Amino acid sequence: MPRNRLILRQICLSLGALLACLTAWVAVGVLTGSGSTALMLVAVLPMVAGLVVPVMVWFAGEDRLDRRPGWFTGIGVVILLFAVAVGVGVSPTYLDLAGRRVPVVVTAGDGASRQGHQLVVVEAAATGEDLGEVLFFADRDIRAGDRMVAVLDPLGWFPPEVGQPSPALHRWTYGLAAVGALLLTVLTALRIRRDLRRYDFTGSRRPAGRSRRA
Repeated sequence: MPRNRLILRQICLSLGALLACLTAWVAVGVLTGSGSTALMLVAVLPMVAGLVVPVMVWFAGEDRLDRRPGWFTGIGVVILLFAVAVGVGVSPTYLDLAGRRVPVVVTAGDGASRQGHQLVVVEAAATGEDLGEVLFFADRDIRAGDRMVAVLDPLGWFPPEVGQPSPALHRWTYGLAAVGALLLTVLTALRIRRDLRRYDFTGSRRPAGRSRRA
């Protein structure tokens, strides 16, 4: 197998595993973000797929002698990093891009701030429509009668959000995704290096033990 095909093969496996991971965990984020108990139970299916399928893709065509614990640990950590980042970031990212901003009035609240997060009940300022409970992040106590802007899902899938997400949430989301991407790049480079070294010495990417038995 030519060297460029070895490189392309491993890059495609890594990208395929990443795509499978992102697809599954976006589905998990959408299902759990809806607030429906039934859909949250259904989310178990893509959750399992998001843990298993990327591993299967990344090891596709690998010799059984190369399926070592170190590789499993590495790709497993990558999957978990992206799973957390995507699961946490799906709803805020979607609402930030596609959400409809509507003035609202607080009708009830707990009146106490816990590290900036407060659960309040809001209604649309223009129509008086009850929009239900939202989790608000602010550095002050929110009370009934306060006015703010809520971000509504035009499709009605996600519950409304009020104000800006926690800055810490943004940092964790982007930070975990960045670490996951870096680790996946390192793992990909290491496997490419392994395959190229074998090819230079034996003309095959298979382990030496398997080549002797062939």
